[in-house]
Amino acid sequence: MLKVETGKLKGKNVEIVPDSRTRYTSAIVRRSLSNMVDFEGKVCLDLCAGSGAVGIEMLSNGARHVTFVDVSNLAIATIKKNVKSLELEGKVDIRKIDARRFLESHAGVFDIIYSDPPYELGIVEEIVSRIHSVMDEDSLFVLQCSKRERPKDNVNERIRLIKEKDYGDTLLLFFQKV
Repeated sequence: MLKVETGKLKGKNVEIVPDSRTRYTSAIVRRSLSNMVDFEGKVCLDLCAGSGAVGIEMLSNGARHVTFVDVSNLAIATIKKNVKSLELEGKVDIRKIDARRFLESHAGVFDIIYSDPPYELGIVEEIVSRIHSVMDEDSLFVLQCSKRERPKDNVNERIRLIKEKDYGDTLLLFFQKV
């Protein structure tokens, strides 16, 4: 069980995905993200969402709408359960699809995109190379990744790194569209 760390839902429970392969964004990273990014009124994407904890933090901090994307049946079921228990149904879209395919097929853009792809699967650079397709010049893309999987600077020349935060082995990389 996780807890919502910030915002109007602070302290509420968030169920975890019943799968040992699912890694969670730590409480300190979720708190830091909420302190660094203004979600008020924003349309957001939680890509590789897992339990949906980060997207729920976005909603707790005023996001207007969050799209949750994950390929796992267990993750999707957990997100649905969390959304229902927190009474957030009217503010979300839940999509069961591979993140890379979502980025290739989605027609709209998001104000804020957060992605925490599974570590050690080699998909970080694939996501970074496609992310511009759901961004406009005012969008913010936040990537959580392991230091070992930090994307190369030239993976996507349509976005640029504007900020970096270090949390042990975890990095938060902040990008904007060029």
